Amino acid sequence: MRPLLDMVKLNLAVPRGEAGFWTVIKELDRLGRPWTANDVSRRTNVSRRLATRYLRKLRLAGYVEIVDQNKVGNGGGLPSENVFTLVKKPALAPRLAADGKELPESAKEQLWRAMKMIKIFGAADLVGACPDVPLSTARNYACALAAAGILAQNGHVFRLVRNLGNQAPKVLAAKLVFDPNAKVVVGHSVAREVSP
Repeated sequence: MRPLLDMVKLNLAVPRGEAGFWTVIKELDRLGRPWTANDVSRRTNVSRRLATRYLRKLRLAGYVEIVDQNKVGNGGGLPSENVFTLVKKPALAPRLAADGKELPESAKEQLWRAMKMIKIFGAADLVGACPDVPLSTARNYACALAAAGILAQNGHVFRLVRNLGNQAPKVLAAKLVFDPNAKVVVGHSVAREVSP
């Protein structure tokens, strides 16, 4: 008789987003020399345009500053590339709007912080600690973390069993092609974050 679930090895591309950019920016800063959007882009395999967009927000918010400009190409009126240095260095990536204004914590960040503080809780307890978060969001996020083994669940009560650190765990979804004959996932899949 076959088991209910087949375990398979999975090659999954997980998006890094702004938190990934921030990690790379801090690594470049530790090298002790200024860096460019191209440097960030190359280390994340994300387009230069996306890296430049995030750097613009960081500059507007005062986290980075332009210290120089490199000419792209051999001169002749070609555009220049900004060279940056890090000014403010928080551990977690700043959450910023396009105009550089700080954004409030996301629902999952609030919930994760509350889970680490309370340790044993129900969904209603989380909403009490995070009044802007809907009960359904608190319940869905807690259930997803319980399914992953981060929380233990006994009925409607959850207990934190694995504190993974400062950054809130992300719930991802991916479309996969599975070959039941060979019991393998075929090709590469890209995950995306979903709302809890």
